[in-house]
Amino acid sequence: MERVNLFFLHGFLGRPSDWAVVKAHLPQHDGLRIFTPDYFKDASLGPQHTFEEWAGNFIKLVEAHGCAGERNILIGYSLGGRLALHALEKKPALWYKTILVSTNPGFNDPHESFDPISEERRQRWMNDSYWAEEFLKAPWETVLRNWNAQPVFGGGETEPLRIEKEYSRETLSLALTQWSLAQQKNMRSLIQKNIQKVIWMVGERDEKFMEMSRRLQEEVQGLRLETVPASSHRVLFDSPKDLGERIRQLIQQLL
Repeated sequence: MERVNLFFLHGFLGRPSDWAVVKAHLPQHDGLRIFTPDYFKDASLGPQHTFEEWAGNFIKLVEAHGCAGERNILIGYSLGGRLALHALEKKPALWYKTILVSTNPGFNDPHESFDPISEERRQRWMNDSYWAEEFLKAPWETVLRNWNAQPVFGGGETEPLRIEKEYSRETLSLALTQWSLAQQKNMRSLIQKNIQKVIWMVGERDEKFMEMSRRLQEEVQGLRLETVPASSHRVLFDSPKDLGERIRQLIQQLL
């Protein structure tokens, strides 16, 4: 029997355990396998690699699990969603569906990576560089409090307790610059080319990403946009049951 494989990619500051409640709402089935890699702990998936290098290493990991000829569903949240886009770009045929939750498709410009000629990218680079320095040197409780106070995270559940000893500050800091949005190319053409594979998901209370997603629908013809009620940016903490049910319905079409 052909199996279904789910690959969950957490967000910045995330852990594989962030997906626990979502996974609890998925069917128990011999034909379903679930993988939750920790890209802050696995050296081959860490931010010492560029987006492109990361995608190549991640594809090797997926294939090493014997998933090359099966139906694979990739679910990425926030930073994990941006990484998922690069995995989709690296080998589109490997993925049956890619669910992108609270994900930024990149600046709508022709730049392949950071370019100071772009004011948007320059501002983002400065912002991410500031946070990189904070995560490297500021007191842990202070930087967490300030990070969580950003407007994009407003209106929803707080993150689970994040304990300093469970992280490498150097790795977190590097992720903010190496995988900065300022370094990411515009992924709209990739989404358009793989429109049948992409499900774009956003919390209805996430004002910034709702507006971005509506614009994306205009820019990418046929985009499947799903809004999650009673959720802000952190959909997997605000509505884990809802998210799990949506994934379950997709899986049941395959099992």
